[in-house]
Amino acid sequence: MAKPLIEGHRFNEKKNGDRSKQSAAHDTPLAEEYRQDAIRFRTVFEAAPLGIVIADPQGYVLEANQAFFKMLGYRKQEINSMTFVDIMYPDDREETIELSNAVREGCITSYQTENRYLKSDGQVLWAIVRTSAVKDHAGDIQYWLGIVEDISERKSAQEALIESEKQYRNILGSIEEGYFEVDLRGNFTFFNDRVCQITGYEHDALKGMNNRQYTSPETAHKMYQIFNRVYRTGEPAKVTKYEVIRKDGTKKILEVSASLMRDADDQPIGFRGIMRDVTLRIQTEKEKKRLESQVQHAQKMEAIGTLAGGIAHDFNNLLMGFQGNISLMKMDMAEDHPHHEFMNNMESYVKRGSELTRQILGFARGGKYQVKTTNLNALINKNADMFSRARKEIKIHKKFQEDLYTVEVDRGQIEQVLLNLFVNAWQAMPGGGNLYVETENINLQSHDYDKPYAIESGRYVRVTVSDTGIGMDKDTQERIFEPFFTTKAFGRGTGLGLASAYGIIKNHNGIINVYSEKGHGTTFKIYLPASDKQVIAEKLRPAEVQGGSETILLVDDEEMVADIGKDLLEKLGYTVLVAAGGTEAIKLFRRHRDQVDLVILDMIMPDMSGGETFSRMRAIKPNAKILLSSGYSLDDRASAIMKQGCNGFIQKPFNLKKISHKIREILDS
Repeated sequence: MAKPLIEGHRFNEKKNGDRSKQSAAHDTPLAEEYRQDAIRFRTVFEAAPLGIVIADPQGYVLEANQAFFKMLGYRKQEINSMTFVDIMYPDDREETIELSNAVREGCITSYQTENRYLKSDGQVLWAIVRTSAVKDHAGDIQYWLGIVEDISERKSAQEALIESEKQYRNILGSIEEGYFEVDLRGNFTFFNDRVCQITGYEHDALKGMNNRQYTSPETAHKMYQIFNRVYRTGEPAKVTKYEVIRKDGTKKILEVSASLMRDADDQPIGFRGIMRDVTLRIQTEKEKKRLESQVQHAQKMEAIGTLAGGIAHDFNNLLMGFQGNISLMKMDMAEDHPHHEFMNNMESYVKRGSELTRQILGFARGGKYQVKTTNLNALINKNADMFSRARKEIKIHKKFQEDLYTVEVDRGQIEQVLLNLFVNAWQAMPGGGNLYVETENINLQSHDYDKPYAIESGRYVRVTVSDTGIGMDKDTQERIFEPFFTTKAFGRGTGLGLASAYGIIKNHNGIINVYSEKGHGTTFKIYLPASDKQVIAEKLRPAEVQGGSETILLVDDEEMVADIGKDLLEKLGYTVLVAAGGTEAIKLFRRHRDQVDLVILDMIMPDMSGGETFSRMRAIKPNAKILLSSGYSLDDRASAIMKQGCNGFIQKPFNLKKISHKIREILDS
């Protein structure tokens, strides 16, 4: 047991006996008043929300109320044999002992501590204890009185706040950007070490410094206007070229984002912001502005590629489910059926959804669907005429070179590029105007072109699209191909059109650039590598669905796609084996190698990729006919499989007619 707080004898309670046995008639009025006071005291004592403890001079607990017992979990029999120090956390006892001795010696009359206490179950309780001593005339302590307030929740919140602030400061200390807070006058009140590195000032020198002291008068005035606007509107603002003068006299160019800080009463108290040193970037832009711009575009488009491709893949699988069910219903439905038109409408909606994913994949993943040798004159002429009929206020002037080189392109994607350029020109000429479209054969050498592309010398087809619209300033031109950049009002454009055009042309190993002046129109030039191949007239496929009786192994890890695919193929008359992945497909193929006439193979599967599955099947049966199927476009992975001798590729979603023709094309070859 801990040493008593105060030396001396332990208080001995006097037993007064059971006064309830005494007759109330013997009580004097004064005694009755004392009795009522005692009852009131006991009532208040027990009902008090704070813990109340009465201890003898040595610190042994004599009385404690219910709040105290509830806090610590002890029973009365346990606590009466303990001193207050006994229930205190060992590391916190010394301070309390010193304060208690100070009271005993008359140095202080009371004290307040914030300590930890041990509950009956061993857990720790944080409490504020206000302690005072009741002394007799001789100055000796008769009782100790303690008021106990449970602050465990408050302490937990404080510790969480401290930990949060620590993490907050660690984050601010680790980021590359400078974080700062200033008062309404622009004086630094808080900042991280990065701000000191950027400005060249030590922490103590920078504390309280005003922005006018480390900027030029012009920059200080600009910052004043920005802060004033943020103060008035409450909206964040960004300064793209904020010049600061470092302590050593050198200059830095910063990008600064600032927002308003408010107090608990929602009153403005200052500004907070992020500053980023862009000096090197600005210098690089001045030297090779176009290079930096194009590199950034490529990085941004690459960054969203995986996400966009994954979404498009999954979306195409869903569309495959819709299209498959529609195809099955239409096969059993006469054309005069009242629901036949609804089926056609649904099929057109699936097609529109497929076109949307096609656009996303076209510029985001760098894939091409179906590359064909193409005469651009015919393709451009068709699309220009279609656009002209829809926008009669735009007059289109065409100048096509005869004997134009052929190019190998995905025609659908090039049509998308042309449409984006035509729409961009139309929007730049709200009152109508002239649109000029020209094609030309050119021979490019690497030194002929100073743009940052991996251009190869050789023959190219140049397509020029010019308008007489409002034009663009230089800043807009620098960002025109950025994903999600748009000059249109919010909700009026996604900023994906020209970014998509850029991505598609780049994926075709081509070049696209823009030249414009404010008020003098805009010109886009596209360069596509020429081909030595001749345009081959496409064979007209039969209009009706083609069936067969062969055996097909369908491999797809998407249960929905596998189920609907099986139904479609069986509807066409084929015998169908289904595998839910590459591993299962290899087992089935090895078992039925002589019966399987065609494998329809999904490219993306979790257990074994389409490429590995293809290789293993060809090892088992070198002449196996395999049709590659995917919700992705014909990207590098699929192209690699095709180069290994895969018999064909089909893009999900496909309808009954399309898959039937593709199957017969391979089986009958």
